[in-house]
Amino acid sequence: MILLDNPILFVIIIILIALSIVSIVFSVISYGKYDDLKKRYDIFMKGRDAETLEEYFIDLQNDIDHLVEDNTKNKESIRKLNRITKRSFQKLGFYRYDAFEEKSGKRSFALAMLDFTNSGFVVTCQSLGDGTIIFIKDVDVGTTTTKLGPEEQKALEIALGQRDKYED
Repeated sequence: MILLDNPILFVIIIILIALSIVSIVFSVISYGKYDDLKKRYDIFMKGRDAETLEEYFIDLQNDIDHLVEDNTKNKESIRKLNRITKRSFQKLGFYRYDAFEEKSGKRSFALAMLDFTNSGFVVTCQSLGDGTIIFIKDVDVGTTTTKLGPEEQKALEIALGQRDKYED
């Protein structure tokens, strides 16, 4: 036989047979991995509710579009609320006192109500034995054109944050 007479040829054939067996083993392993990967890909593409991945992404994009639209509406609503809030009364100063040394409790008070720009009014209610007197004075940017009484000034300072409401 020619194979036995030529040892180099014999070794080459043995090496080729070994490489063929190794390549067949790798082919079988690769086919198994490919088959497993294909099964997982098919499951992934089908989705839970028989949705395709494309439909899922389209739905996801639609949801994002709705969120962007809602976000725009919310931003506009917040801007509108900020404008309204700046015009509403948000600073209050309340000071209770005895107007005429009645010794019947502090039944008179001064109330300052200011907006964002420190504009508003000061209401003073003086309780008399048989009636009540009410005064109102305008406040513009933290000041008045009319002279304030000491109690009204204290209420205004409380509203402006210049005085603690528990100071006397």
